Amino acid sequence: MNYLLTIGLEIHIKLKSINKMFCQCKNEQNFDTLLPNTNICPVCTAQPGALPTLSKEVLEKALLLGKALNCEINRTSRFDRKSYFYPDLPMGYQITQLYQPTNVKGQVRFFLENFTQEKIIHIQDAHMECDTGKMIHDGGQALIDFNRAGTPLVEIVTNPDFSTPEEVTEFLKELQRIVRYNNIADADMEKGQMRVDVNISVRKKTSDPLGTRAEIKNINSFGAIRRAIDHEYTRQIELYEKGESFTQETRGRDDAKGSSYPMRSKEEALDYRYFPEPDMPPLVISDETMKRLNDQTLEIPHEVIKKMKEEYGFNKEYINALIGDKEMLDYFLALVEEKFDPKISAKWLVGPIAAWMKENFKPVSQLPATSDQFKEFLKIAQEGKIMESQMKIVMDEMLRGGGDCMEIVERLGFKGAETNESELKGIIQSV
Repeated sequence: MNYLLTIGLEIHIKLKSINKMFCQCKNEQNFDTLLPNTNICPVCTAQPGALPTLSKEVLEKALLLGKALNCEINRTSRFDRKSYFYPDLPMGYQITQLYQPTNVKGQVRFFLENFTQEKIIHIQDAHMECDTGKMIHDGGQALIDFNRAGTPLVEIVTNPDFSTPEEVTEFLKELQRIVRYNNIADADMEKGQMRVDVNISVRKKTSDPLGTRAEIKNINSFGAIRRAIDHEYTRQIELYEKGESFTQETRGRDDAKGSSYPMRSKEEALDYRYFPEPDMPPLVISDETMKRLNDQTLEIPHEVIKKMKEEYGFNKEYINALIGDKEMLDYFLALVEEKFDPKISAKWLVGPIAAWMKENFKPVSQLPATSDQFKEFLKIAQEGKIMESQMKIVMDEMLRGGGDCMEIVERLGFKGAETNESELKGIIQSV
């Protein structure tokens, strides 16, 4: 019998900011480049008497993310203590937001993989919290690096609105684009800047209550997320079919073995003894901060994709190529803003220019041809006076060494497509 799959997500995104969340230590985007325990202070290592002060930049980045997720902004919110022990948690608790988060009740609209279907996922909240340090297991030793401790995170908690692995991964790609396009976060999963916990349950029909869920922790790639969901779906069905009951739990994932393993029973809020953070006053968002937030224009990837699809008639290949490279997308949108034909512009960007970038490991800003030279090329391409096969040769010349498009055309002796009707008849008759 087929079982229905229900999935909810908890996503931790590391914000881009100059400093950590509550202190003046640098918020490095890749701590692996630093010597261990060299980017720390009394605040982020929880020395006695050290008190936290919320970074204004962190707050504004968190609010911007809330706006991008269509959240309601709580003008008065607060921080809470989440009490638990782990060696990489220097305070013995985490400063987070449980009872009054800053961003609540949002939603994200996105396309599925084929760009023909849309889906809406509802966001319970997007709350701020500080990150832990990092455990390093070296031979028989367990070492701790506190460089990461105190870095700013936003945890995004979704409703259990997902029913397929594809929906999950396409939502995460859209979320990744949202934070990257708006300079909120880099969200590189391989660097731990975006970490995903997946909550999975199954049931026989929609009228049944949600099944017992398992949480799979810290999955670090889209492919691994799909495999983890498929595996957990199968595992839970097998247990139900055998008549075996199981409890709500947190599981780890061994992607190399294609399996998961129990870590602990799934905790509830009471297990963490949450209470208001005594070292932090209530967080009141000022009118000035709200005005700055409201004045900021966001770039929403879903809207860009919709325009490409509906106004420009782009296919899946063009859309994926452009949205996957923010610099190229900006280059393309600037051309459209200057009234260049979207289809002709995209054809040359996604084709030979993208191939050159891949071959040379360089971004669009480092093309041999300048922006003005490429615009001249597009003008000639739009006029249609030179055959496309010849324009490809011109583009190859420009990518080899740059240069003026018309000079290349004249040097190669490309006459153009200005033949009159009698000349065309002569050509046809001679064939």
